[in-house]
Amino acid sequence: MKNLVIASEYRKLRLLHILFTAEQDYTKKELAGLLHCSIKTLETDIKGLQEIFDPAIAYVHEDEYHVLLDVGEQVNFSYLYAMAVSNSYMYLISKDIFSGKRQNLSDWAEDNFSSLPTMYRRMRQIDTYLAESRLVLETTPLDIKGSEIRLRFYYFQIYSRSYPYTKWPFPEIPYLQVNEFIKTVERCFGIYFSLPARINYAIAIAVCLERLKQGYHYKMSVEDLNSWKSIAEAQREFHPVDYSILDNIIGFPLPKHECYINVLMCFWTKFSYVDEGQASIRVKHSQIVNPHKYELANDLVKILEDYQIHNSTHIAAETIDFLTRFLFIDKMNILPEVPYAHVAPDKHELSKKIRSVLNTYETNPNHHYIRSNKAMMIHYLTDFYNTVIQQEQQYRILHVKIVSENGYFWEEYLRTELRKRYSDEQIIICDELHSHEHMQHIDLIISDFPFYEETGITSDILVWNMPPAKKDYEQLNIFLKRKNDAFPN
Repeated sequence: MKNLVIASEYRKLRLLHILFTAEQDYTKKELAGLLHCSIKTLETDIKGLQEIFDPAIAYVHEDEYHVLLDVGEQVNFSYLYAMAVSNSYMYLISKDIFSGKRQNLSDWAEDNFSSLPTMYRRMRQIDTYLAESRLVLETTPLDIKGSEIRLRFYYFQIYSRSYPYTKWPFPEIPYLQVNEFIKTVERCFGIYFSLPARINYAIAIAVCLERLKQGYHYKMSVEDLNSWKSIAEAQREFHPVDYSILDNIIGFPLPKHECYINVLMCFWTKFSYVDEGQASIRVKHSQIVNPHKYELANDLVKILEDYQIHNSTHIAAETIDFLTRFLFIDKMNILPEVPYAHVAPDKHELSKKIRSVLNTYETNPNHHYIRSNKAMMIHYLTDFYNTVIQQEQQYRILHVKIVSENGYFWEEYLRTELRKRYSDEQIIICDELHSHEHMQHIDLIISDFPFYEETGITSDILVWNMPPAKKDYEQLNIFLKRKNDAFPN
């Protein structure tokens, strides 16, 4: 991974990460050992980080014995990562190329106060990373060449990983208008983007629109169009995607293939399904139209069978969606994350199982993308499935929603009474009855009023007295026993 970006910049990121997550203070000698560098190099990196960050945001300094990191309020490591990326040669050069500047290397070096020998060293390292993305760096003038979809994904990486430090980097493409388009995609497919995922998707769309405005068009293959069919058939009736929003942004109608790619780029980020039904539709259509991808996803999800996982359909849909990322790009090279020093044994075992499944498919011509993306796929799926397994412990706890005819104060009273009698390992009290963003997990609704008219509610319901009587608690105890019997330890 070190070879994918400039080594000194990656080492600074690792230094930041070690200090940010440290549970102890480190001496210079200890840090140099962890980073496999000399103390002199470490001192240079510390000085470099001091030049990048405003002390109010992050400040690396030394006391008598240790190297310390002070971090400002509301600053997480992702923000520091974005700042580091935004100050890298890779970002600065790529941004100028994307915006249409066509400078020779010597002119760019002069404008950016860098010597030519230093620039040549940097360019060789950037070229190594781009080669992994199957792109080519040219220097006379500075340009990046390759297939259009690989270029768009690369620029999406550059801009999404430098956000939020750079803020919205496309002044001629209003985020609010792009977001209106994203809302129509959400309604059409019954999905929901969290705010960070929404911004990432908006960045991908903005990159595409900028490239199109510059005259670079993307044309989907017949195979890609067939894959689009399985996605298009999963859309909800009466909720079409409104492509006219994008037409208005760029000033002319989008070609058909550009319309499709602006929807399909949602797979470059992450989204959730609003309900189990939409996830089921996604799985069903994938099985019919793209059985090869469905078969692989199904074998991957089978790894979780020993854990008695809930929402297996939802997990299958998200696995299919992840594999759809490789619809256009046979090598999806992402900017590297900083690895954690230790991996839990159970996570390591999960990783081995995922690798084993991928190994059985990598020689299949329908899954040619696996071989060159295997490391990234294993990393992503291990994190995803491990989170699912950890979350399953929460499903073993009874999720209860309180609803009272008399309103908030009665509901709060009953919540307090339940907390007195039951531990957090027995009951979780939920907030929402209906989620307008994604699925809300509620096992049981306790109310002093029946829900005869609410046919859309699938949770069990107990009609209680207010205040509750002894028999009410006895009913709840029966539900708890049933839950425990369903999930024996």
